[in-house]
Amino acid sequence: MTARGYIGRFAALLLLVFSLGGGSLFLAFHIIFTQPLPATYAGVYFALRNLSAFLVPMLVFSMLAYVLLVSVAVAVLCGFTFHKIAGPLYRMERALENYESGDSVRAVFLREGDQLVALAEAYNGFVARLRDDRRGCLEAMEHAERLCLLDATTCRGEMGDALSRLSTLLSRYR
Repeated sequence: MTARGYIGRFAALLLLVFSLGGGSLFLAFHIIFTQPLPATYAGVYFALRNLSAFLVPMLVFSMLAYVLLVSVAVAVLCGFTFHKIAGPLYRMERALENYESGDSVRAVFLREGDQLVALAEAYNGFVARLRDDRRGCLEAMEHAERLCLLDATTCRGEMGDALSRLSTLLSRYR
């Protein structure tokens, strides 16, 4: 799922919300103002006079209903969108805090439809490389220890080789 597609869907939903709100406002005004007028001058005068008493409250109520409907819909849409962005950030923050507290490094898994996929994939790639380097360090040390147990004369050289390999592996994390 690309960021451009996500932004496009968000914009389309926002446009839909405003369109539905504007349509409901138009429908309310249409119902209010399309009442048939009487055929006589006196009838029209009294109908408009009665309408003028209710015109301001009807306009205020209609506009208030429009603003409330659109505001609630936009709040729900933004809440859903923030959930899809803030959720992955929160999970990555928790993973890093767990690592800082001494737990092992763990990959971050996203829910269906979450954003920031590239960031999570980069983090998970880093975790995989970190595990590979750790495994390489352990293998180098175990190999040097095995050779030290077999031949004590080559122990110092093997330990030096193992330490240089460790130095090479750890030089990426400066």
